[in-house]
Amino acid sequence: MFIISNVFWGIASVGATFFLHIFFVSLVLGLSVIIPIFEIIGYKRKNEGFYRFARRLTSYMVRVDLFAGVLATWLTVFLAAYWPSLLYIATNILFYPITLALAGIMIALVSTALYWYTWDEMRKTTHIVVGLFMAAGALMVAFGMNSILALMFNPYGVKITSAMGLTFFGSNGLNPLANPVFLPLMLFSWFISIALASFIVLTFAFIRSKNDFTEEFQNTFKISRLISIVFSLLSAGTLAWTILELHNYSQYVYLGMASRGFVAISLALAAIVAIVSLASLSEEAIRYSAPLGAVASYVLFMFFEIAANTARYPFMIVTNNTGISSSVLINPMFEIPAILPVAGIGLLIVMMATFLGTLYIAFFVFPVERRGKIAG
Repeated sequence: MFIISNVFWGIASVGATFFLHIFFVSLVLGLSVIIPIFEIIGYKRKNEGFYRFARRLTSYMVRVDLFAGVLATWLTVFLAAYWPSLLYIATNILFYPITLALAGIMIALVSTALYWYTWDEMRKTTHIVVGLFMAAGALMVAFGMNSILALMFNPYGVKITSAMGLTFFGSNGLNPLANPVFLPLMLFSWFISIALASFIVLTFAFIRSKNDFTEEFQNTFKISRLISIVFSLLSAGTLAWTILELHNYSQYVYLGMASRGFVAISLALAAIVAIVSLASLSEEAIRYSAPLGAVASYVLFMFFEIAANTARYPFMIVTNNTGISSSVLINPMFEIPAILPVAGIGLLIVMMATFLGTLYIAFFVFPVERRGKIAG
């Protein structure tokens, strides 16, 4: 009889949470940038259709953001307890970028709530400013979190010493944000997230434009297509740049990826995303290219994340051609109750069922569309 161990359930729950978390936060980041773009275009063109579409997208984004936050908290608490040394590095050497990320979370939460509940209550220009704060907050979160990943690939700004069998971390005086891996990695995470969200928005706008011939969907469909093309091309370029910097400054990770074919697959996926976005220029192909682009964008993002981190194994932090094993950084006093992994996967299933039910209600039963004249 085959018995599934607690280790399996533990890995399954953390892994599934990670996959869902990446999707949700990427979608929130992308929508946080795309929604103000639609509102700005509506303001410039004096077109109420763009306002209605932006308002519609905001109602969906709020729901996604709630679940993204829950999953983020779950992962953060677990990882901080399991790898406290990594938490120490993040809050010591990376104090400023992590502080920016936390500030971004607060800015995004407050501005998103303010943005949604003041659609009909403030001037359009003021409301756009609130939307820009919402976008800035979401971008700041990814900015800070990518500094941790960049440090794990190339510990720029970190001094590592060992004594009495213990490993100590300190600052060597260099600014970790000057890490050559950081900027392209951060930009890639920004651009692929916006590309993912834009493909989903494009799919939605295309379907509705075929059934509803109002200008709201006809005009926003064209803008969604342009956004998907621009950010798909940008994500392909920044991915290539990231791989180049890994080749120059993190040979262990680069060779680990290249030897398994991960570099070639990542670049091929990026090319597919770019080609699919360009294919959306064809009215005949867009029916398939828009949803395919959404899937391909997510697969590219997740594949690169997994490939790069797998290539780092068995090290948590890579230093030149060696590194610090993840086992060294594990909290030896952290004990996982036997029931926790199974309970975790069960709770995750309940959460997803609740989320899908909420989306169904939002889209089909009680679609949230605030009505009324927007202040001039």
